Amino acid sequence: MSHLKVLNNNYLKFMINYFVIEGSHLNPNEMKTIDKKTKKEYGPFTSKEDAESLAKALIQKNIDDFYHRAWVIKNY
Repeated sequence: MSHLKVLNNNYLKFMINYFVIEGSHLNPNEMKTIDKKTKKEYGPFTSKEDAESLAKALIQKNIDDFYHRAWVIKNY
């Protein structure tokens, strides 16, 4: 979802939002195979770095689960 933000009453800037989605997957290399029961969403984040940092932390937290993944998504 894009949001408009007025800057200096003259310019419009699209704010890009990032979301983090985590959960267990049937095929951990494909995002669309996520198990809906385990799906969790975090965000929105305006900074890609913040979203990636959270995704890395979630992956490290679940390092022993081969089928767990965390994905950074832009404006879904």
